[in-house]
Amino acid sequence: MTGRALSVLAAALLLGACTGLPTGDTITYTATSPELAQAGVSAEGVWQSSPWSGADVTWLPYPGQATIIVEHGLGRIPTDADVWISFAEDGDAPAPASGDLARLIEIDDTFISVRNSTNVQLWARITLQ
Repeated sequence: MTGRALSVLAAALLLGACTGLPTGDTITYTATSPELAQAGVSAEGVWQSSPWSGADVTWLPYPGQATIIVEHGLGRIPTDADVWISFAEDGDAPAPASGDLARLIEIDDTFISVRNSTNVQLWARITLQ
């Protein structure tokens, strides 16, 4: 192969590898978003974006390279935030998120912002105390 042919091949492979990668979007879920229909605050003062499991439970879509901004109903700045992730929409086989899976961007008395700095499409459940 000539140098030009190798350059064209390398460019094609590079462009092909770039298609389909996460976009780095910011997604906002407000209290009225359908994704937060099962969210609520327990009697103990713990806010959850959804129950662990049950009929029709759906965790939050958590795309790769995306930041999710989630409105919570605590009415105060949480003292603790936990993010759980799953490969399944219903939260099957969850694991606690850490590192690049759940970068805490900002938290206040109304919203929490979390970034998935990986290229993996996940589903998230957030609890705040």
